[in-house]
Amino acid sequence: MENKENEILKRALAQFENLTGHAIKVKTEYRTAKLKYPATVIEIPDLKLTLYAEVKPNITNQNLGVVAYQVKEIIDEKNIILILVAHYITPQIADKLKAMNIQFLDTAGNAYINVPKILLYIKGNKVLENIDREKPVRAFQPAGLQLIYALLCLPGLENRPYRTMANAADIALGAVTWVIKDLIKLGYLIDMGNRGRRLNKKNELLLRWVNLYAELLRPRLVIGRYRTEKKDWWEYENIPNLKGQYGGETAAAIITKYLKPENHIIYTEENNGKLLHQLRLKIDPKGNIELLRKFWNFNDDWNKRDLVNPILIYADLLATGDERNLETAKMIYDKEIVRYIGED
Repeated sequence: MENKENEILKRALAQFENLTGHAIKVKTEYRTAKLKYPATVIEIPDLKLTLYAEVKPNITNQNLGVVAYQVKEIIDEKNIILILVAHYITPQIADKLKAMNIQFLDTAGNAYINVPKILLYIKGNKVLENIDREKPVRAFQPAGLQLIYALLCLPGLENRPYRTMANAADIALGAVTWVIKDLIKLGYLIDMGNRGRRLNKKNELLLRWVNLYAELLRPRLVIGRYRTEKKDWWEYENIPNLKGQYGGETAAAIITKYLKPENHIIYTEENNGKLLHQLRLKIDPKGNIELLRKFWNFNDDWNKRDLVNPILIYADLLATGDERNLETAKMIYDKEIVRYIGED
């Protein structure tokens, strides 16, 4: 566990002890039959309770859905009692986590524990001491996130010239150099010398990208929110002719037939008057149609011209935090995304 995460865990547990009077024992780097990887185990002896800590320093409305999905995946796979530990959880996010039955602690003393014979819910405590937020490494800043998306969607791109990578990711050529260096340093890219480069730990890289896409890149892409009086327009409009592609619930509905979209995402170019006119879109901050700027410049082997790559559909669904959307995201991962991950 990194130093910042260790500090968050230490402060959260100390505050929990101060507020509740329950002593806590911590075992770090602990392995069990259920967990084959290092974990942090929290024991509360007088409650006869054992919890597995998952530290997520910053939980925001933008990344809440992704965090919830990842936590639920661990719980379902390992069948353990997991508790989310964060720097600060606002009352609004606390209510959302409680509704999803995700247990949590933070450094302000806010907490939710719900197990047989034990129910604890504390919210509204203000954080007293800030922990400096670490600036993401350059590979996980917006330009790097654009390149990582291109690398995940285009197998073999890592061995193409830097100029080709820059063009595919729609970023400056100079940015490619430091992103590649960071990915090598972090173990996500292996430099094999004369044999080229190989993308590594792709599933881990995907999860990290999805989390930071929602928090750092997506907010920069928003063109606006709109509404239309046209009924079921997404079922018959020729969106590629309007220089658009569906993401989110709309794309998921087309792929899986599992849900009827309530909110729509269209990736397009800015100032797309033809699309606005054809769909009769009117500006509405509470509208259910969101236009986002297209941030890539490539065609992949995904043969659905009206839909963005399933990796982006997956990210859009997770960002919502909606239970049915999370279920649909899992379906898309199992059906479509695994082929991009391959034998990791």
